[in-house]
Amino acid sequence: MNQWYKGNIHSHTRNSDGMWSVAQAVESYYQKGYSFLCLTDHNLYTDYRKEFGKEDFLILPGVEAEAALFDCDGQVVCLHHMNGILGTEEMQKKASDGVYSHMEYIEPDKYYETWNGRESGEKLAQKLKRHGCIVTYNHPIWSRVKPEEFVENSKIDIVEIYNYNTVNESGTGYDVTYWDLMLRNGYRVNAVASDDNHNGGQFLDSFGGFIMVKAEKLTHDAICEAIMKGDYYSSSGPELYRWEIKNNRLEVESSPVKNINFIVGGAVGMGLTCFGNKGEKITRAEYPISGNEKYIRIECEDGRGRTAWTNPIYF
Repeated sequence: MNQWYKGNIHSHTRNSDGMWSVAQAVESYYQKGYSFLCLTDHNLYTDYRKEFGKEDFLILPGVEAEAALFDCDGQVVCLHHMNGILGTEEMQKKASDGVYSHMEYIEPDKYYETWNGRESGEKLAQKLKRHGCIVTYNHPIWSRVKPEEFVENSKIDIVEIYNYNTVNESGTGYDVTYWDLMLRNGYRVNAVASDDNHNGGQFLDSFGGFIMVKAEKLTHDAICEAIMKGDYYSSSGPELYRWEIKNNRLEVESSPVKNINFIVGGAVGMGLTCFGNKGEKITRAEYPISGNEKYIRIECEDGRGRTAWTNPIYF
């Protein structure tokens, strides 16, 4: 029987610019009820499964890799940040360049004064793919990239739509619009919310962005396979209990929220927002399917702006 497993797939430690040790990070997320954590230090692939993995807590090996454009003064103009998360056993077997080793340094791709942003992004994503990784594209607004430099990158598996760190740090971690641009252009890409925690600023940047994965068991392969299939939802707070199509209607049930949005790919005007009567909270909603939808995804937003997002259902 499938169960829900909570995880954070974007985090940093003292191995790069984080303030927590690996042990602190693991214990902190474990004590908060998380089931898995991916350590994605900058340009450094780590695999702490043997040292810190538990029967009821997985460590997902990973790295946050980089391609950056510098101006003539050496300042970073814009960049691509992508997580490479070690994929399923099948993905590892197909890795043409082999799987990265623990503590392997991934040299950043550096460009000076000019670049082809789209090509540089595809090159970086493809490099991670060749090492058997699931590829997530991180915080595009914070990264100062143009939409055309990544929204047509077919090598990306997942786009990060909510980054708890940069939402709080600079208001640049909310990227849902870019996700819809990708979906409307025909790319079947899923989304994630994450912490990107560094644990050293004036605010707590852990435990604010997470995914809930529905899998048969808590193993590396089961979790990664479910992520690749999109069998999860992302959240900055609300919980989702069920969403499914019944009698040609898309139904959803959630924890109490202010409104539920059905975001629809299709003609202008398609979609629906459901509210409670006189500001009352709601826990369920449904959308009547017309047959003209290209995709539908659901957002459940509470009174504090915290949101849960499903991955798209395609038609």
